[in-house]
Amino acid sequence: MSCVMAQHIDSFDTLPNELILNVLDNLPTRSLLPLAAVSRRLHALVGRLHYYRLVEAIELQDRELILESYHPSDRLSTPSLFCKYLGTDGMSEAGEDANMEDMNQLYSRFKPFLGDENRRPRARRPTTRVIEGLEEPLAAEVPSYDVNLDAGDLFAQLCAVTNLVKVGPRRGLFLSIDNVADGVIRVWREWLREQAERCATEQQQVEHTCPSDSSILWIDASKNVGVKFRVLPREEAQTPVLLSRDEEPPVSYTLEYQELLVRTNRLLLTLEDSEAQQVAHAGAVYFGGSDHYLPCNNIIRLPTMPAHPMISRVMPVQ
Repeated sequence: MSCVMAQHIDSFDTLPNELILNVLDNLPTRSLLPLAAVSRRLHALVGRLHYYRLVEAIELQDRELILESYHPSDRLSTPSLFCKYLGTDGMSEAGEDANMEDMNQLYSRFKPFLGDENRRPRARRPTTRVIEGLEEPLAAEVPSYDVNLDAGDLFAQLCAVTNLVKVGPRRGLFLSIDNVADGVIRVWREWLREQAERCATEQQQVEHTCPSDSSILWIDASKNVGVKFRVLPREEAQTPVLLSRDEEPPVSYTLEYQELLVRTNRLLLTLEDSEAQQVAHAGAVYFGGSDHYLPCNNIIRLPTMPAHPMISRVMPVQ
């Protein structure tokens, strides 16, 4: 028996790396990563393949990242934010020989911005003087959200949802919508005070963002997705006449969305799950409020108003 096992091991060791990589490349990442614990050789080959998949994942493969962040009472009036890719710190330094744990700690950074339908008219359509170069175009509007804490309130809550969408042939049409992470962010009074006291130039420096930065609020407990804010104090609300000694006064702050951080490995897994679901669910779509599945070439239309509509999701045919 031991001789047979030894022959199998020897025959595997004689296989070239290129052939093994071709076999491993057919496995999804969730099935690929556990094989790294089999042997040192497989650990190196799996790590190399995993690295190249991460490099491809940050290109989003004709998809876009959308952030929805809103107070529960403002769900229908808060616009969704599109996200522009900025970079992945440490990706080029890691290389194909990087440690598996190091690659799991890579984060891709995105810049949230308002879509054209939610920008001011002058920002959407430049004037003749701007086109002729006589005036500077309006600076991009930084998306923000106002947080108001009443007397005695310790925190405010923001619902945060990050989706990866595949854009359709026309604006407002999405071929797929896949959730990356969702959760509830607690914005504490003390955190608001500390961030507002930080130097503005320090908060605006976005060239390199460390995941341990205190200005980042994480959407999920695993720290797969986080939002980096810049906190600006607003005009203080009127202090109540009667306020106990230990009660905090009402305060108001503006949260500016600086960056969206997504664990690169999480991005890769979401992309692969999306591709698998498109193959399994092709040709049918479920419309919210209906009990029927209708074939429509897997195209989902999202209305522009209200800003946070009920989103139709792809479902299998029953």
